[in-house]
Amino acid sequence: MVPLPWELGFWVLSWCALAMLCGGLIKGVLGIGTPLLTVPMLTMVLPPQHAIAVMAIPVVVANLWQFREAEKPGDTLSRFWPAFLSVIIGTWVGVSILSRINEKLLLLVVGMLVIGFTVLQGSPRRLTIPARLERISGIGFCGASGVIGGLSSMFGPMLVLYLVSLGDLDKNRFVGIISFLYIAAVVPWAVMLYAFGILDVPLLAASGLAVIPTVAGLAAGRTIRSRIHETAFYRLVLLVLLVSGASMIWRSVQFG
Repeated sequence: MVPLPWELGFWVLSWCALAMLCGGLIKGVLGIGTPLLTVPMLTMVLPPQHAIAVMAIPVVVANLWQFREAEKPGDTLSRFWPAFLSVIIGTWVGVSILSRINEKLLLLVVGMLVIGFTVLQGSPRRLTIPARLERISGIGFCGASGVIGGLSSMFGPMLVLYLVSLGDLDKNRFVGIISFLYIAAVVPWAVMLYAFGILDVPLLAASGLAVIPTVAGLAAGRTIRSRIHETAFYRLVLLVLLVSGASMIWRSVQFG
């Protein structure tokens, strides 16, 4: 039986709170990267399945919070709603074919593509999606994000690849838009965790409490973001993207 949060002990609870604070901090600064940092920290004191389940409510709250605070949320909705829908559809496709696809090969190929594209975007020859192709590219990239996330829970890399290729987003718009797109992924994901019994009552309580340090980290991260230059911001985003690609390749090796 999963212990209730207050039964875990002071040091375990303190470490979990620190993990969620750090996750909220990186989310507040960059709008991405929370699971890459928080889940490995949580698995040092919790079983992996529990560590993932504890993230359910905080990631939903964090993305709703950042989208609510974003500049011109109405413009984001009207501009990116097809991409939003494609994430939802892609997630359903990914979950539905989970048992019939070679996840190891998929993660290996996508991880290599993510790293290659990130290196290109960090070079003088970076690619930019023209305005006339923005909507169709969004449907493609974000649909792929849903499929990959439905298979592996890694929704972020394809969303980031799409947004960094648009070329007209400052750091605050980037954070607001990616939070909007993440909502299409993390809300169904959290519902599925609950529906399949992974997110039971003790984990639901722990996930609810985890919102507190996450929001504290978000607030601190937002302050830090306001002081970061646009160039430094996008370099940090590309660094997180490199780590995401490497993580996908590592997971493909682990599955082997």
